[in-house]
Amino acid sequence: MRQNPIVFISFGILLLAFLEARLAGKQGKYVYSKPQTEIAIGLAIGHLLVSLTLFPLLQKLILVPPEHQLFVLPNSLSWGILAFLVLDFLAYLNHRFSHTVPLFWADHAVHHANTEFNVVTHLAHGWTGFVSASLIFSLLTNFVGNTGTILFVYFAVATLIQTVAHTQLIHQLGFLEKLFVTPSNHRVHHAIDRKDHDSNYGIVFIFWDKLLGTFKAEGETQVTKFGLAQTPALHSSVWKHAFFAWSQFFNARRS
Repeated sequence: MRQNPIVFISFGILLLAFLEARLAGKQGKYVYSKPQTEIAIGLAIGHLLVSLTLFPLLQKLILVPPEHQLFVLPNSLSWGILAFLVLDFLAYLNHRFSHTVPLFWADHAVHHANTEFNVVTHLAHGWTGFVSASLIFSLLTNFVGNTGTILFVYFAVATLIQTVAHTQLIHQLGFLEKLFVTPSNHRVHHAIDRKDHDSNYGIVFIFWDKLLGTFKAEGETQVTKFGLAQTPALHSSVWKHAFFAWSQFFNARRS
């Protein structure tokens, strides 16, 4: 487990969070509070444990044997670029379904419940990702062979982009705003108003949102209020924070 790249990357993100907090303090901005940070890290640890244990078992169950794969990805730069774009489009759809399908939102809402917007927010996720659109899209990628390298490259780039996107210390990035997911357009995605956070679903590229009508610009004034309308109190247990949206989901079904 200690050799897993996810563990290494998680510790790297925590180091970036420490540097972000120090830099924010020097700028007179305080983007971390102890209670919210403790909850976020607790959620991150639970999510990491599930990702390293249960999710690999599920991946083995949906593994497609080579003889049943529909396509083998050729070893070429052009095919690699095309595969990268396809993966990012699938990630866009996965993210969009996580907001629009109540069953998937029950897991994803945990990530949006954080009332602070910082690098640690990137790590805070629910513990039931195996009940999500991610597993469906993982099954789709299993029907394609020779994807190990491009999946690793996409994971690395997406992690970098999303880590940088979760900060209040960067306002706008010029021409990059037209192409990539940036802190500016991702802050809108985490805004407390649902009509705002149901937008900007991109993971690496933002042009999917612009092409499919789900883009919303931040504007000249930075978004400063984050979270959801209904979330557990900060003093509640990490367990309650991890499953509050599931309680809301089942209550809504009973109603």
